[in-house]
Amino acid sequence: MQGNSKKDRILRATLKLITENGFHATPVSMIAQEAGVGAGTIYRYFKSKESIINELYDIIMKELHEATMANIPPDISVRDEFYTKWKNILNFFITREYEGRFISQYMTSPYIERTVIEETKRRNIHLKLLIERGISQGEIRRVDYNTIAVYMWGTIKQLHYLYVNNAINLTEELIDDIYSVFWEGIRIHK
Repeated sequence: MQGNSKKDRILRATLKLITENGFHATPVSMIAQEAGVGAGTIYRYFKSKESIINELYDIIMKELHEATMANIPPDISVRDEFYTKWKNILNFFITREYEGRFISQYMTSPYIERTVIEETKRRNIHLKLLIERGISQGEIRRVDYNTIAVYMWGTIKQLHYLYVNNAINLTEELIDDIYSVFWEGIRIHK
């Protein structure tokens, strides 16, 4: 969404307005005004407000996936790969506040189409594979993928929430301490 096409402006305006006001308090006319286009122009690119949300969600989740997978060396330990991915996701949420808030708001929304949800699951297969690797190498407790995913997302979303509401000073030491607690919760204690 870096471009300046009308479609990109519509997507950016939708992200801003829906994140700030919610879905129902953001009519298409408001999106058009924020994007600097006519309301009819929006319908040249999208069937409905719901279709804007679906495309926006899919784009953001793709960008989150790319950020998550950045800087992962090929021969990395399970613990370090979890740390790198966990921190990459946290950094995405911290540096892209609107996108982080949008994901939190719409992750379980009835507006998100099944095809978009399935694509997101496909992108997240790397986490399932990492968990399987950790279990097979005896580093991670035999715990269901969803349990670890909820635990992982929960720490990231809570840190993001506290950070954007100026309730926490997010230091590297705090990030490392919270990750350490996360890791202690999923690793095998020998």
